[in-house]
Amino acid sequence: MCLQFAAAQQIYVAVSKIAATSHDEGMVRDAVAFFNALIDSEEEDFLENDTFAVSLMNFVNRAVGSGSMGVGEDTEADIVELLFGIAAKIRLQPEILPVWFTTASAGSSTRPVNQKNDFAGITQKEDFPLCYQLIDHVHHEGRIGDFARTGLLYVFESASKSITLEQWIVNSDLPTLMATGLGASYSQLSRKLSIIHPPQNMPLILSLSDYTDMQPNSQAESFFTDEFQDHLVTFLSYLAFWQDVLEHCRSTDVRHTLIDHFQILFLQQLLYPSLLESSDADGGSSVAVLTYLRRILDALDHPELIHMILQYLLALQDRTAASPTMPRSPAAVKKRQSLMLLSVTELDDEKLNPSLFNLVDLVLGSTDSPNSQTVAAALKLATVVLSKNHGYALGSMIKVIHVHHDEPYRTVGALNLELEMYLHLAIDLAGEDGVDESYENHLKDILSMLEGHPCSLKSISQTSKPSQSSGYFDAGYFDSGEPTAGEVAPHYLIPEDPLFKSLVDLLLRFLTNNVETNLALTETIVSLGACSQLCLEGWLSVDPADYHFEATGLEPTEFSNDSLRDMYKANRFPSWSPSATPQLLACLQQLEAQVDALRADIPDWDDHVASRKNAFRFHEELNDATKMPTPQPKPSRQPSETGSSMSQIPKHMLDSSVTPFRAQSPRGRKEALSDKKNKSAPSPAPSKLGGQTLIGSPSRTLSPLPAPQPGQRSTTLISDIDANFAGLKHSEFFKRRIRFCRHAGSQTIEVMLSKYLPPPKDATDNAVAGAGPEAVEDEIWEASLLHIVTNVVLLQEFVLELVALLQVRASLFNEVRFT
Repeated sequence: MCLQFAAAQQIYVAVSKIAATSHDEGMVRDAVAFFNALIDSEEEDFLENDTFAVSLMNFVNRAVGSGSMGVGEDTEADIVELLFGIAAKIRLQPEILPVWFTTASAGSSTRPVNQKNDFAGITQKEDFPLCYQLIDHVHHEGRIGDFARTGLLYVFESASKSITLEQWIVNSDLPTLMATGLGASYSQLSRKLSIIHPPQNMPLILSLSDYTDMQPNSQAESFFTDEFQDHLVTFLSYLAFWQDVLEHCRSTDVRHTLIDHFQILFLQQLLYPSLLESSDADGGSSVAVLTYLRRILDALDHPELIHMILQYLLALQDRTAASPTMPRSPAAVKKRQSLMLLSVTELDDEKLNPSLFNLVDLVLGSTDSPNSQTVAAALKLATVVLSKNHGYALGSMIKVIHVHHDEPYRTVGALNLELEMYLHLAIDLAGEDGVDESYENHLKDILSMLEGHPCSLKSISQTSKPSQSSGYFDAGYFDSGEPTAGEVAPHYLIPEDPLFKSLVDLLLRFLTNNVETNLALTETIVSLGACSQLCLEGWLSVDPADYHFEATGLEPTEFSNDSLRDMYKANRFPSWSPSATPQLLACLQQLEAQVDALRADIPDWDDHVASRKNAFRFHEELNDATKMPTPQPKPSRQPSETGSSMSQIPKHMLDSSVTPFRAQSPRGRKEALSDKKNKSAPSPAPSKLGGQTLIGSPSRTLSPLPAPQPGQRSTTLISDIDANFAGLKHSEFFKRRIRFCRHAGSQTIEVMLSKYLPPPKDATDNAVAGAGPEAVEDEIWEASLLHIVTNVVLLQEFVLELVALLQVRASLFNEVRFT
């Protein structure tokens, strides 16, 4: 009866006027509840009533529109949720769309056109006020933004069911508003960024090094501040919204129009200029741009957006330009022409052209930077491109040649010899303790990485289908000629590749590098080797053409059949000349020589390295144990709500394979610290705490407090351990500075054990080359003994990771022959 009375008397008109003019938030909230009740009822079909639609939108415009009364955030969220509910109804009931969307003002299609400015489209709020209200709120955080983005997503999805709405969106300024909104969100990010981790909750592997001597630029904003993280999450949420719209929009014209606006207004006029203007000299702008690009590429999975960004920033030839695509409507063609005209004019005037300076130039220049933050940021960006978009990196970021199929295959005997050499090298670096457990963990990590690599699908399934994600193409949302990187064919890495040469040069300086740089460096190298189509010969394994076999006394007649003879030959250990040694192996052997020199000069070297390994292992397992439920909980104890903070993180942030910034332990690079909070993942290895001394300190006790309470025990233990680590860091023995020198024209780095320096007074970065006259000819680096021991432990983990990579690839991709 009440609903019938409300419909017959149209009391919603009076409610709308009273609430809109009351300037009372309580009355506005009651009006929202009233309209919600009418919408949820299905008896009187209020959503099909023109008067109801006009009254509701008048109320909304007065409450939260421009010049509104200024309601609170909760009330505004309720209003946007109301609009979201209407958009959801329109999506499910397309027949009610004409009630909320009219084109009465769109009749003048013959209006004068300024082609240069026509890209902006026509503002027609009176045609579809619901849509404009949603787009006005998509940039908000929390409930408001979530409801607005999802509601607008439903509007774009409805365009495929209405030709009128489709053409209206193409001609309107909605694509422009979306692109400029994304640009505005990007502009909120700091132009200068520092990725130096704050002292609070610093990961142990960083604290036991010279990392704490680094001083952030006072003009650069810290990556780890709450304010910056809020801006970053907002931008990534808006970017995810763009991706969702393109994924769900079945209208070709609308999707192409949106992509054109994304390309011109965001990519070409904002993102690329920020890349061009970045500089290492101003202390942070290169770090900022490299970090933002990494997060963008890491968050995106949509093939069209990825293709557009990388094709433009890498200055690649557009292979899809000549491929047939679905024809566009005249309105869409006109809009694209105006955008292209704007793009060409601006680029010609300002000389912004990726063919002159592109992403490859930025990455290569940044990897050679004296600023360790810039180097780490560049390596992390390269890792994302190599691991997620390997096809785009070929020929641009890395130089390759295609494989000719007449090359001899590697043999199982050669593989076993290479595995043995790398494994012995790892043990010689930092001892045998914990190697088996660590290697087992690396095998699991590498297997997971290889199975998830975009180039692995063909190799594993033995099919000829491209390795693109099928989710976008099987749904029929996109053209058959959708832009992709193309199928990746087998290829070799050119030894003179500039990026690989930079990686090798950084690897040679591993012992004095910043620890975070080394974490990023090792991940980049492993990501490079994770592509199943990239042959390992020449840089990680020996080329079969360089195998030499010693003559044996076995005659062919001693084998009962040819198969046994072939198996015997394939299992022989070959030899090779020093010039045929893989580049990475030769580099690691130089590092092994540096460690041997340190071992010969520093008393109890192996004991110090073993203690550091135990410290990392103990601290990692202890942190994991404190985050896991206790095996014998008290009945009265409430479970820990460790997941409460994760529920507030957007899903796209949790699903994305964001490259971690730091690690708690040498093997925790892929598991550990998130970009905002210090939260390490549990180790799959069983605990082996035993009774080992943590760092070899005498008379160390777990806690001076008698009989601590269960809730205090872990906190007391960690505090005691941290105090021990602090004492270790301030030990005069570990403050000892050691110099490394590479003479001019030489590729070998020597340890200058005859020269010891006191700790520097104003050290800003342990990896900065020494100043003075000798720096003109010779390159000199120095680091504390504390720092070097940490890097040696990290180096052993990296070598074990390479061993796991060789073994898993051989079995997963059948890379060696047994006969």
